[in-house]
Amino acid sequence: MTAHSFAIAFDPVSDAAAKSAEETASDDHFDTEPLQAQLMVCVYARDAAGIRAMFAKNNAEKLIAGLKAPKYFPLHAAALSDEGAVLNALIEALPVEALNVSDASGCTPLMCAARHGHVVAIHTLLAGKARLDVTDQTGYSALMWAAISGFVDAVKVLLSYEVYAVNSAQPAGIDKQDAKGDTALILAIRAGHYDVVDALIERGADINTANLKGERALSVAVSLGRLRVVRLLCERRDVDINAADNEGVNALMRAAEYADWTYDSSILSFLIRRRAEVDLMDHDGCSALLRAAKGKSDIAIEYLIAGGAQLHITDSNGCSAVALAAKHNNPHALRLLLNRRRALIDVRDHRGRTPLFHAVETANHEVAYELIKQGADVHLRYDEIDATVLTLARQRGDQRMVSLLRRRDANNDSKEAIEVLE
Repeated sequence: MTAHSFAIAFDPVSDAAAKSAEETASDDHFDTEPLQAQLMVCVYARDAAGIRAMFAKNNAEKLIAGLKAPKYFPLHAAALSDEGAVLNALIEALPVEALNVSDASGCTPLMCAARHGHVVAIHTLLAGKARLDVTDQTGYSALMWAAISGFVDAVKVLLSYEVYAVNSAQPAGIDKQDAKGDTALILAIRAGHYDVVDALIERGADINTANLKGERALSVAVSLGRLRVVRLLCERRDVDINAADNEGVNALMRAAEYADWTYDSSILSFLIRRRAEVDLMDHDGCSALLRAAKGKSDIAIEYLIAGGAQLHITDSNGCSAVALAAKHNNPHALRLLLNRRRALIDVRDHRGRTPLFHAVETANHEVAYELIKQGADVHLRYDEIDATVLTLARQRGDQRMVSLLRRRDANNDSKEAIEVLE
């Protein structure tokens, strides 16, 4: 039977609760469970007087002992109801350590109050010396629960009670990390609570703290398209705008990805204007431009080039942006890149492959046609296959590509090739 169902089964008053408790206490074979249940009845009835009466009899020691390994959680229930009088009655009767008893998920009464934004209960518990540094099974503190739930007033109250570290202007627990390394700030950003983010930053939250994946507040905000948060973070002088995660991916790269997915370049444009470095490499040797070439559009590439991205950069395999656009079937990016730097059209990677080779190898017919149209050499030979791309297409059984390559050479813009594509 749950605490909620038990409460429905009883209709207590203060005197009756006290009398029943006294009779139960006289039993030599005392069981604390019935007494705990009676206490829960008083909590759900908001009967502060009944709670005091129960503890005033000879039951205080046994009630306290029972609540150390409880079946019912009266403090949690009182915190959820945001009833100050009931909480006060419990706090007056219980030792301080009882305020931090955890339920099955590891939540304390303070966490319950914070999760639901119950400011009165938070004040009452903190005044009673409830601990702020306790975490549940996921590593969430009360501050984290308030932040992820979007209760800015609860966040401010919790921060006002925080113990400050020596020589620090910020609360000691504001940058506490959960099991994944996320802080209250990162959790608030993920949940989209701008006012909470603002409050945490105002109180000195470290915007450069990284989680276990190496993600920071800025990169999380960028990935989720939260432009207001990005602007807010970048107003801070200490923001590390070029910080990378464990894979070497930085905020600008995430912004390029977001622009490619959504066709919204606002964050990418903003970071470029803030002088984010455009040619940094991830751990695969790809810059933001090279990563964008593997996408589905040209919008990120257009802004990156305007921001000074270098077109001659290649990845760890020697592939240029043109080659990656051909390999990953991004004709929009390919056209834009070739218009800017046609000389890259036949540049070979470390294995001697040109962009046309990649297009034929991956059966990207539209890209292959665009390369040929722009002047790619169809007669080049490749050591890897000891033949031309026509032989490669035949070996792969790609009759459509074979027809395209046979009917079209580097200097012929005939209608036949278009018909093959169709």
